[in-house]
Amino acid sequence: MKSTLKHIELFAGCGGLTLGLERAGFDLLFANEVSPMASATFAHNILNLDISKPHANIKWIHSRYGRNHIEKRTREDLLTHGKLEQSEIAFKSDLASINNTLLIGDLRLMNDALTKSEIKDPYNGELDLISGGPPCQSFSLAGKREKENYKNRLPLDFAEICQLLNPKLVLLENVKGITSAFSEDNNKYYAWFEVAKTFTSKGYVPVCMMVNSKYFDIPQNRPRYIMIAIRFDLFDILHAKYPKHPVLTDLKKYLTKAKRDINDISVTDLKYYDAIKDFENFDGFILPKLVSHEANSWISVEDAIDDLSSSRKPSKYVAELNALFQSSRHSLQNIAKNHNYRSHSNTTKSRFLFYQIISISGDLEKEILKCKTEGKPIKKSISSQLFELLPEKQKLFNSQKELHLFLNSITLTRKHSQRALIASKPAPAQLTIPDDICHYSLAQNRVLSVREMARIQSFPDWFEFKAKETTGGKNRRYEVPQYTQVGNAVPPKLGYQLGLHLKSLLDEMR
Repeated sequence: MKSTLKHIELFAGCGGLTLGLERAGFDLLFANEVSPMASATFAHNILNLDISKPHANIKWIHSRYGRNHIEKRTREDLLTHGKLEQSEIAFKSDLASINNTLLIGDLRLMNDALTKSEIKDPYNGELDLISGGPPCQSFSLAGKREKENYKNRLPLDFAEICQLLNPKLVLLENVKGITSAFSEDNNKYYAWFEVAKTFTSKGYVPVCMMVNSKYFDIPQNRPRYIMIAIRFDLFDILHAKYPKHPVLTDLKKYLTKAKRDINDISVTDLKYYDAIKDFENFDGFILPKLVSHEANSWISVEDAIDDLSSSRKPSKYVAELNALFQSSRHSLQNIAKNHNYRSHSNTTKSRFLFYQIISISGDLEKEILKCKTEGKPIKKSISSQLFELLPEKQKLFNSQKELHLFLNSITLTRKHSQRALIASKPAPAQLTIPDDICHYSLAQNRVLSVREMARIQSFPDWFEFKAKETTGGKNRRYEVPQYTQVGNAVPPKLGYQLGLHLKSLLDEMR
C-alpha cells in the first residue's frame, strides 16, 4: 500500500509490528533491534535480505567483529558493549537519508551517539510515527536508572530519541504487568504512569489504554498496554476541533496540571482506559475501535492451527490472514517451514495427555490439580465423571479404571504455567517458551510448533523465522530464538489495526 506516512520502529524484534504498520500504510525509514537472531528474521521478511551478507540496508551500530566475521556477529551479545565499535553509521549525516534500513545494536548506544551528534529533528517535524516496546516493568523517572542496567534506562532512552527526532505520534506497546504497582526506595510507583509522565516531559500527551489481542480478530487472550503519545502542537489542534470529547477533556486537565509542575502530578491525574470497563470510549476516534468485543465473535485456536496437523482445509481466519498480508516479496510455497514437531519422552507425552484431558473436564480441573498439588490421590468418582466426558474414549482408555490409574500415575513438574490449549477458545498469553503450552488434540501430545504459534500470533504463512528454534542456559540472557521471537512479537493484525487508527488520528490533526 503506497503511502507518504513515515515510520521508525525501535525494539523491532522479528518484525510483527512493522509488518502490521506497513500493511496499514506506513513506510519504514529505519528499524532498530539489538538481537542479531531477531534481526535475521526481520531482515529476511521485511527487507528481503540475508543478514549474513553485506548490504547497504543493514547497518551494525556496533560490534566487536568486522564484516569478515559475520558468523560471530550474528551470535554476539550486543548488550554487553560499553562503546561504539565497528560502527557502520554516522548518525549526524546518515540518519535523515536512510530508508528501509535495519540498524542492529543497543538502543542505549544509539541514543548516546544521537545526543553527542547534536542532531535534532532531522525530519523537520514531518516524521509521522515512532513505535516500539521497551521493557518498562520497573521504570521510575524518579528512581535509580543505572547506566549499566539495560531495562532501567530503556524507557528514558526511548523517550529521549523521540524528543530528538520529533515524531507527530509515538506508539508504545507493553505487557499488562506495567499497570501493577512496584516499590523502590520505600516508595510506590506505577511504571505505566512513570513512562507516560516521561513522555509528557518530552513534549507529548499520553493516551493510555489496556486492550486485548482477541478484540482484534487474533486467536489469543493477550492483554496489552498501549500508549499513543501525541505531540503537544497536534494535540492542541485536536482539542480545539473537539473540545467536549470526554477523552480529550480528561487529557487537557492532565496536561494543564503537568505543564504547571510535572513533579506535582500523581497517578490519579492520568487515566488509562480499559477496553472492558471503558468500552464506550473505544469508538475509533481517540481510542481504537474494537473489532470483536463479544466472546461469540472471538477467533478460536482451532480456527488458527487445526489444518496444520489434520486433513482439514485452512479456516476463514487463515485465508483472510494470508490475504491481508499478501506479499510480493515472499510466496506461500514454503508454508511447512517452522512447522517442526519437537521430540518428547513418553513421560512428557503422558503429562501432556493429562493436561489435555483435564482441560475438557470443566469444574473437575481445579479439583484434579488440587489433588496433584497436595499429593493426594484422585478419587474414583472424579475419574468416572471424566471418563464420560472424553471423546473417542475407547481409543485411549478401555475403562474408567484404566483412566483412573493413568491420572494417578502422572507426576507434574513444578512449572505451574503448563496447560493444554482449549480448541474452542483463544490461546492464553504465555507463548514465549514452547513447553508452557501443549496442543489441544488428544492425538497430538506435544508442544506447538513455531508455525502454530505464529498462526496464533497472526503471522502470515510466508513469514519465516530465522536462527535456532530454542536456547538454554546462560544464552537465555541474550539469545532470541524462534519461539521467543514469536512470543515476544506484537501480533501483526494488532499492528495493522493500530496503524489504521493512527492514520485516522493524523488525518484529524492536519
